[in-house]
Amino acid sequence: MIFGIYAAYDRAIDTSNIHEELTERLREELDYQREGRHMALYGRMLADEAGVHVPDVVSDLTTKRLLTMGWLDGERILTRVEAPLEVRNQVAMNMFRAWYVPFYSYGVIHGDPHLGNYTVRPGDHSINLLDFGCIRVFPPHMVKGVIDLYHAIDRDDEEMAVEAYGTWGFTNLTKEAVAVLNIWARFIYAPLLENRARAIDETNSGTYGREVAEKVHAELKRVGGVTPPREFVLMDRAAIGLGSVFLHLKAEVNWHRLFHDLVEDFDVATMARRQAEALTAAGL
Repeated sequence: MIFGIYAAYDRAIDTSNIHEELTERLREELDYQREGRHMALYGRMLADEAGVHVPDVVSDLTTKRLLTMGWLDGERILTRVEAPLEVRNQVAMNMFRAWYVPFYSYGVIHGDPHLGNYTVRPGDHSINLLDFGCIRVFPPHMVKGVIDLYHAIDRDDEEMAVEAYGTWGFTNLTKEAVAVLNIWARFIYAPLLENRARAIDETNSGTYGREVAEKVHAELKRVGGVTPPREFVLMDRAAIGLGSVFLHLKAEVNWHRLFHDLVEDFDVATMARRQAEALTAAGL
């Protein structure tokens, strides 16, 4: 779960990298043969996830301008917002794994958790993923940086935080800038730091989040701004979108345990090998 500083413009954020990233990803979304390969990649990465389903590509009926896939029965996720808590929690956990098993195991993120891009199956409340145009592959060391920042915030280790931001691609960070970035990181990582079942936002309101964002924006302007790496934008987009889903569901989950189950045995070399094999198998 990464933070949303790129949403604030002017002198606080240099957005040139973000524009380049979005331009490249938007062009990819227009290539439906590539999207079909993304779908095959996700089918491979999530093959062992009983709570997530990926449609098959109908290759003979797919072209650069037309994508044909198998049919998956499902209902809009908003049909579950008034369901019993155990149902809402199950949907939330399935969504969490649908997005973060690929990221922490393969370095791949689905950058568009739009409400129209997934449905919930009747009966077992598993998730159907339906759109694979906005996919980002990250170098394994950057995933390590995300995990390292979590540990830095957990241990209040400023030196480790500086190293994590550098691994992501932030450059020329002053001590003041790191302190400001850590304000937001502590806010966003908060659900992962507590080993208990809790709502993703225990205030049940976006007011506190806006207050933190405004404070970070103002402080970044004061210290001279930052230039986020281009890879950052889709991680952030995914985290914001998923957070919105979890808020709608009013889920109460042990996010700490879900996260630790995914990253406990993380190893850069192992991920690099696994990622290369998956990309090759999918023709990417």
